[in-house]
Amino acid sequence: MGCACNQRGKIQYEVAMDAGRGRGAFKSASKPTAITVSGRYNGSAVRVVGTGEIVFHKETYEVATNGGTGTVVFAHSDQAEAVAHADTLDGAVVRERETGAVVHPIPAAKTVKPKKTAEAPE
Repeated sequence: MGCACNQRGKIQYEVAMDAGRGRGAFKSASKPTAITVSGRYNGSAVRVVGTGEIVFHKETYEVATNGGTGTVVFAHSDQAEAVAHADTLDGAVVRERETGAVVHPIPAAKTVKPKKTAEAPE
């Protein structure tokens, strides 16, 4: 029986070195299989072949496009590295993997104007 690797429309997952930026070490049509194999490679990530979208990683920070609502395109354990990568992309944000909290750019703090108090007559 021949290989079914080239089926059109079939999503392929790739275990990529260097948190998804490096070379591919393994390809599979099964996402769970790719995630299992990624556990054998320190610092690896699972990405969709063709789009580069990272669908699984173990890094602390991730860079997401479209203000955080788009795809994850980069992951790193060092926040400075993630920020440097996000700064090269228009509209990208850095967020924590576990909580999803945006850490760069820092969301604008809401400023509260102090209430004016009536001055006491002298």
